[in-house]
Amino acid sequence: MVETGLAGRDVLVFGATGALGAAVAATFADLGAVVRGADQQLPGADRRLAGVQYESVDALDDDALRAFFDARRAPWAVINTVGGYAPQRPLAELDPAELTRQFELNLVSAALITKHALRVMQMAGEGRIVHTASRAATVTAGNGFAYSVSKLGVLHLVRMAADETRGTGITVNCVVPSIIDTPANRAAMPTADHDSWPKPRDIVVSYVYLTSPYAHLVNGAAIPV
Repeated sequence: MVETGLAGRDVLVFGATGALGAAVAATFADLGAVVRGADQQLPGADRRLAGVQYESVDALDDDALRAFFDARRAPWAVINTVGGYAPQRPLAELDPAELTRQFELNLVSAALITKHALRVMQMAGEGRIVHTASRAATVTAGNGFAYSVSKLGVLHLVRMAADETRGTGITVNCVVPSIIDTPANRAAMPTADHDSWPKPRDIVVSYVYLTSPYAHLVNGAAIPV
């Protein structure tokens, strides 16, 4: 096994019951990290992974997040895989409710997670924050406006947070998948070539790298996958 420096370190995974989040949590547990999986609803017993402690918290609830982070020592790494998806539609048919919901699911959740992760990591003097954006943030063709612009906001959040943490022991970065082979994405795009899509376990390698103590000079990066 390649030495990652993550064994024994506290790793907090938001969205741990989703397809990507579950793959992230499982991989970090396999690497010997102390993994906590956070999601709005706890998974059933048949979906719980060995080596992962699950806790319930709403990533859109500022007060709940504050209490959640304050209840334990600062984690070494916070990985955010929370998000939503909205398909392409003409701008002449823009749904304001859909736009608002995409901003909440993708950007507001990421901003609040960043807020509280930074707050406790700054007291600890070290840490890693890794968000999840999307290629749709930078390639507009074929993508819906609501989803695309909310994920673009995540990239901007990462750059601004990295500016604030430069010169400290904290880094803030982002993984930018083109598409992920998940049941939800297959259902949303039933005619696509699903076999060619990157699998969650393939994408997890980028999160491992960005959370490693050896990646201390990587800050503000958006890693395309």
